[in-house]
Amino acid sequence: MKITIHTSDGYTQTGSLEVNAPAPTVSKAHTTEKKGDNLQSIADFQKLLGRAIKNTSTKRVATVSGINTPVTRKITDVSDTTESQKVTSPKIDTSKYDGITIEAPDDLKEYFHNAAEKYGVDEKLLIAIAYHESRFDANATSSSGAMGIMQLMPGTAGDQGVKNAYDPEENIMGGAKLISYLMDHYDGDLDKAMAAYSNGMGTVDRYGGVPPIKQAQEFVAYINKVYPDSVISGS
Repeated sequence: MKITIHTSDGYTQTGSLEVNAPAPTVSKAHTTEKKGDNLQSIADFQKLLGRAIKNTSTKRVATVSGINTPVTRKITDVSDTTESQKVTSPKIDTSKYDGITIEAPDDLKEYFHNAAEKYGVDEKLLIAIAYHESRFDANATSSSGAMGIMQLMPGTAGDQGVKNAYDPEENIMGGAKLISYLMDHYDGDLDKAMAAYSNGMGTVDRYGGVPPIKQAQEFVAYINKVYPDSVISGS
């Protein structure tokens, strides 16, 4: 008797069953690409079919980039798509900020003060961010294209109505507007807002908090270290 089995995984297995076989000699199961093996019982056929499917199941590996060493997880059950990623946040050394005092240059103090007033953001927070991002350099451009004192990406600058990201006043206003929005979006959660400023809202929302990405972790650790006590505002 010839038997063909179609599985939900897309496998097709064929074999032959000899009903009155004198001895239960079992040969290996085969796919449609191989022909000629006989099986002595349905139980043997199913057992070998299940083993073949199990051995050819795919193992997926998820990677998290942006950390010193990528974190991976292996999922042996391919139907598992809801398991949370297990990641380890890098340890951040903030000792380099010990005893630091941050103050905006005199020609920028008015801009920080006005931006803070307009968008309801703490002036000290704006100054702390600007120091970290550009050291108050209006002409700073990062390798990723972030621009000016508050290091606004081109798309972000446009969204905040900034026409010239290298203009100090416009740039600081745009940064303050963005920070105001992030603080409101995350219900005043400074860590989430700062992580989103550094690495985007999508990343923060995906992880449900500060992501295990070195850049975000360092930025949040810096803010927690220096703000507000190490910052001098102009007002």
